[in-house]
Amino acid sequence: MMNGQDDDSELLSVSEFSQEDELSSSHGDRDSSFEHEENNKKKKKKSKEHEIGSKETKSVFRAKLMVYLVLIVSCVTASTLAYFFTRDQEEDDYRNDFKVYADEVKRVAKDVIQTKIDVGESLSIQITSYANDNGFLFPFVTLPDFERVSANLRHMANTDFISFISLVPREKKAEFENYTLYNNEWVQEGLEVQGLGDVDPGPIPSFIVDLVQMFGVARPDPNALENLYFAPTWQTGPAPFNASTLLSDVFVNPQLLPSIERILSEGTVQITPIFKIVIPNTAAGVELERPFEVPHSAMTNGIYDTLEGNGDLVGFVYTSVPWNDFFNGILSEGTGDIEVVVSENCGEAGDSKMTFVLDGEESYLKAFEDAHDPKFDSRRESTVLTNEEFEAGEDGRCRYELEIYPTNKLKNTYDSNEPLIYSIVVAMIFVFTTMVFLVYDWAVQRRQWMIIRAARKTQAIVSSLFPKNVQDRILKDVDDEVQREANKPLVTRGNRTKDQLQNFLKGKDGVAAAEEEAQMPTPGARSSKPIADLFPEATIIFADIVGFTAWSSTREPTQVFQLLETIYHVFDEIANRRRVFKVETVGDCYVAVAGLPEPRKDHAIVMARFARDCLVQFTATVKAMVVELGPDTEELGVRIGLHSGPVTAGVLRGERARFQLFGDTVNTTARMESTGVPNKIHLSQETADLLVAAGKSQWLRTRREKVVAKGKGELQTYWLDSTGETATATTEGESDEEEKGAKPGIQTAPVVAPAPAVPSADKYNRLVAWNCDILAKLLTQIVARRESRRTDPDPVADIRKLEEQYGSNRYVLSEVQEIVRLPKFEADSQRVDPWSVQLSEEVLSQLKDYVQTLAAMYRDNPFHNFEHASHVTMSVMKLLSRIVAPDVTNAPTDTDEALHDHTYGITSDPMTQFAVALSALIHDVDHPGVPNSQLIKEETSLAAVYRNKSIAEQNSVDLAWDLLMDDAYGDLRNTIYVTKTEFLRFRQLVVNIVLATDIMDKDLGALRKGRWNKAFSEQSTGNTEDDVNRKATIVMEHLIQASDVAHTMQHWHIYRKWNQRLFREMYEAFLQGRAEKDPSDNWYEGEKGFFDFYIIPLAKKLKDCGVFGVSSDEYLQYAVQNRKEWELKGAELVAEMLKSFRDQGLIPGGKAQEQPEQAPPPRQSSALSLNNKKEQQIV
Repeated sequence: MMNGQDDDSELLSVSEFSQEDELSSSHGDRDSSFEHEENNKKKKKKSKEHEIGSKETKSVFRAKLMVYLVLIVSCVTASTLAYFFTRDQEEDDYRNDFKVYADEVKRVAKDVIQTKIDVGESLSIQITSYANDNGFLFPFVTLPDFERVSANLRHMANTDFISFISLVPREKKAEFENYTLYNNEWVQEGLEVQGLGDVDPGPIPSFIVDLVQMFGVARPDPNALENLYFAPTWQTGPAPFNASTLLSDVFVNPQLLPSIERILSEGTVQITPIFKIVIPNTAAGVELERPFEVPHSAMTNGIYDTLEGNGDLVGFVYTSVPWNDFFNGILSEGTGDIEVVVSENCGEAGDSKMTFVLDGEESYLKAFEDAHDPKFDSRRESTVLTNEEFEAGEDGRCRYELEIYPTNKLKNTYDSNEPLIYSIVVAMIFVFTTMVFLVYDWAVQRRQWMIIRAARKTQAIVSSLFPKNVQDRILKDVDDEVQREANKPLVTRGNRTKDQLQNFLKGKDGVAAAEEEAQMPTPGARSSKPIADLFPEATIIFADIVGFTAWSSTREPTQVFQLLETIYHVFDEIANRRRVFKVETVGDCYVAVAGLPEPRKDHAIVMARFARDCLVQFTATVKAMVVELGPDTEELGVRIGLHSGPVTAGVLRGERARFQLFGDTVNTTARMESTGVPNKIHLSQETADLLVAAGKSQWLRTRREKVVAKGKGELQTYWLDSTGETATATTEGESDEEEKGAKPGIQTAPVVAPAPAVPSADKYNRLVAWNCDILAKLLTQIVARRESRRTDPDPVADIRKLEEQYGSNRYVLSEVQEIVRLPKFEADSQRVDPWSVQLSEEVLSQLKDYVQTLAAMYRDNPFHNFEHASHVTMSVMKLLSRIVAPDVTNAPTDTDEALHDHTYGITSDPMTQFAVALSALIHDVDHPGVPNSQLIKEETSLAAVYRNKSIAEQNSVDLAWDLLMDDAYGDLRNTIYVTKTEFLRFRQLVVNIVLATDIMDKDLGALRKGRWNKAFSEQSTGNTEDDVNRKATIVMEHLIQASDVAHTMQHWHIYRKWNQRLFREMYEAFLQGRAEKDPSDNWYEGEKGFFDFYIIPLAKKLKDCGVFGVSSDEYLQYAVQNRKEWELKGAELVAEMLKSFRDQGLIPGGKAQEQPEQAPPPRQSSALSLNNKKEQQIV
């Protein structure tokens, strides 16, 4: 339409120009010039309109053409690659599967041959043993019940015939013939065992059939075996239907004679060449065709007159090898055909070959020759079955070889249409992609056409309204506006730095901006200034967990992070509620600030309340987590420091953008925290001044001693009253105003001697709850495993009878086993998730009651008490949780089995883990506070009962076991074990593990040392079941030993705590006259020797057994570090402990202090009743 209008205008101009030419020639020149100018304008306009997007259109067209070409080439290439890749994959599958089948055939064939050899050897040993045990002389020996014995052996060896052939010297021929006439009952008995008792086998021959003499096959050598002996077939399995076949001299068989001679000369098992047994047609009286020819070989094992190594050959066992059934069942159902060529090379005896076809589980003889397809020669797999150490046919020995080939049928199962299908699918994907691209291109073209149309309209409007210079100015202004919008800053008003900082802290685009800035190569290349600012008024808090390092040394990593996550989550919630900004956490230190990024004048008050809330919640949280994280968790404290002042805050840009605080205020806050005390809030003078100015002076108490801070000298500091109430207590004779450094309205903190730590009933109950939780979790795993394996329980009466047999009247030490047998691995033992198992209320109630009673049975010893037992249990659980197998993640399908094998079955059996945990809990029940040697010297009744061996340990087992056997805990016992096997394993585990804690008994120590050497020596292969169970037993015993002294292999503070308790226990015994020597005389040197000769070697054994992962390294490192620390500080610590005892009045002449009354443990009456029962049993 636009082109048409242009043409009409041209015609009109020409017409007008002609008319004007006729009127005036002067006007003609002017008009002609004007028309030419207008024409040029219109042509330029038209040309400009067509030029809009013309270059881009050509570029797009070329790009589209290139894309189409790439798609076509990619389609062809991808389809071809898919075809050949899939075909190669099928070929690889075919080769790999055939290799697997061939390896399976070779392995099973060798196993079958070895089984037949073992069967013959077994029968030979039985015959010799029977003769020797009953004083019979060969050849006058008949093995009783031969039919059943041979039937079992035939079933094991998959053979159809086995016989006992005697060597009868020629001078004893008549005597042997007479013997067989009166000892042939075994024939009829054998037929009856077969269910053919009504068959009459007839009489056996009255003489040995001398086939050598009959057929004249004797050799000229008078000393030849067949000229000196007869070899009559005496007993056969199955028993013959016709007894006349017996007493046939087998020396006539030239295939057996060389084998017998080699047995006589070498004493080795021999195999004969292949011979064919032809099944006759009794009706026709002629032999059948080849399909009924059955190839056989025979294994011959020598029988000797004694089981000693130098016996004389008196007979041999003949075992048939029916090749027709030899390969049955080797492959699984559905496996493709493979061919096996059996080659026999017996030297002069001749060579022969047979070809068998294995079709799944079935096999059949294809030909009495090598009939495999030659095109599969390249896939040949071979192995030697017999006489591998000899050359083929050497010295007449028969060497059997297998050659395994694939077949067309097997190959065809891997040839499919999948390569073609995959290539077509790939091509269709590309076709579909091309179609989608075409649709997309059409949509883009349509959109582009609309844009161009709009641009032309706009150009037309602008051109019609404005002159050229105005058009250019308008377009330039638009371009500038677009450019300004593209480069517009994120913030255009206000304090840009603080806004950016607040955006960063609030999680907005500041993080992204900072990380983008971090990508700049150099600081000078950054496009913006750093995001930072000075906040003149802010209060910072540092909160550090006291005792965390020592506590974490006794826990597994997951428990460490569980504690930190829980505490920090609680602090975060308080911070959100108090509008305090959390800066970061560094290890176990929590850093927060009030007064930024949004300034507030009450920042000191807010932070004081925040600190007080954190302290209260921390105390409550650690007490509540004792049940999950174990003892000593409630002893953790938090040290809090506060300081107020100006702070520089900003985003530290880099690879990981972080919000940071800088300045002297931060350093001073850190000093406030580090110089504080646990569970108190330490404030600087500046923060205290702000609180006083805000009318909160009642919150403060002046710290008596001044704090020395690096670079600041002495500082007067304050305590924040954590209760929020006014402190009124002061030291006698002093007032608040008289206290140096105190301010009016601020209370002075009194100096109070810390009370000695004593177990409280609350702590006691938390320990009981934690132990119950540990044991309950293990019980759920026992139940889950039992349900997974579908274990059928034994009758309750049988188990109760067994429980009565293992009462306290048994001598526990006699039950220590060298090997405790653990269950074998079963893949389906993890089918039931332990988390889905719910223990009944009765079981949980009985478990809690049982643990409470056990706790009450512990005496109030400084060291050997219930808290120590809980500490040992915690170490046991840590080591059990760290049992790992290396490199199992590379084989996820075999992870459970690999872990089972690597840890000797410990990780696979929850019963074992439960027994270990329970043993740790009971191992010191009723411990008297003195060693066994002292009990022996005192000639106590317990020492007499336990025969002066492992007295305390046996007593602990008896007391805990008798308690568990009480009728009140029937449901609990029914959860622990439901079969007699489980009961016995549980009892053996408890006895072995508890008795292992007696490290002073020389006999037990020697037994454990011998087991360790036998289990982990370089000569030990560790392949047998006994080897694995021996290793498991010794690992569990060393686990409990390490846990019993775990404090020596944990953090220095833990070691000091328990070392002081043990020293106190032994010192109290000395003061009571129950020890001959003062322990302080040799405590320093004794501890060094204990480290050198027991602790460090024990830690190395944990590492050497290889099942405890990095925990063994951790224990060894702590043991070495503690040994070094003790060498430096031990003598001083012993002196400090003696001084402490003197101050407490334990040593005569010392200053006694009034001790707080301890909370009595619950259920003491139950413990006393059990002890009284034990004393009655002793009497």
